[in-house]
Amino acid sequence: MPRPPRVWLDLVNKLNFGCGRRIAEGWTNIDFHSDDARVLRANLLSGFPFPDRHFDVVYSSHVLEHFTPAQGASLIKESWRVLKPGGIVRIVVPDLEAICREYLRILALDDCDPCKLPLYNWSKIELLDQLVRSKPRGLMGPLSDSVLDGDDEKMIAYVHSRTESQALSATTVARTNGIGRIKRITRQKIATRLIYYYLAVVKSLIPKNLLDMVFNGTSVGEKHRWMYDGYGMNILMEANGFANIRIVAFNESEIIGFNSDYLDSNADGTPYKNVSLYCEAIKP
Repeated sequence: MPRPPRVWLDLVNKLNFGCGRRIAEGWTNIDFHSDDARVLRANLLSGFPFPDRHFDVVYSSHVLEHFTPAQGASLIKESWRVLKPGGIVRIVVPDLEAICREYLRILALDDCDPCKLPLYNWSKIELLDQLVRSKPRGLMGPLSDSVLDGDDEKMIAYVHSRTESQALSATTVARTNGIGRIKRITRQKIATRLIYYYLAVVKSLIPKNLLDMVFNGTSVGEKHRWMYDGYGMNILMEANGFANIRIVAFNESEIIGFNSDYLDSNADGTPYKNVSLYCEAIKP
């Protein structure tokens, strides 16, 4: 079927679900938790709090992989529900295929190559750590710190190329000082903190040698529960009613004016999240 015309820049109703700190003006931003007044708190798994055919654009970046496959499919189904016919969905996730190809490239290096071991250590962690970690930052955090604090310029550049770009865009919400944090204390945050205290007590009762096996100490939204590639995204989108499914570049979109919102790119023209898969589709 022919592709519908690109979405108009003016009078466009746009949703950014699971926005985190990546916020752009003119969008409806929703997430489970937020310190920013521009973000609507919503339980994404209970359905988006909007009527059918409400938005022209639905966008999400590095959110789907934090849910089970069934939950991810539910979020795509909700995206379809709230989109108007002809509306665009843009979903960004870590690129499983690109990560696997890099792992295989490194594995094929000569064993005598001095670069192979550090690259191999990183590639395995990049592929597996966020799926299996049981502690905040897992193994990737300490390894990344040790590389970035070292003097191996090539390895530092490599780690930067595999992770989040260092440049900050104008849409990134800055962290505030202690007084700002106090002002943002809410009843819900107090309740959440009490739950964490309760879990800490339960955790203390588990034998240390079994702790990592039965208790996940990662923060909410930190751990990956699934991974996607282009073929899998195509299947997922098609199964939930989308058409004209395309894998695009970080700075390529059918949404007019998208790059000026700096959601997938930084102000200096670099991608915000490296090694990402960018999928766009149309609701017929």
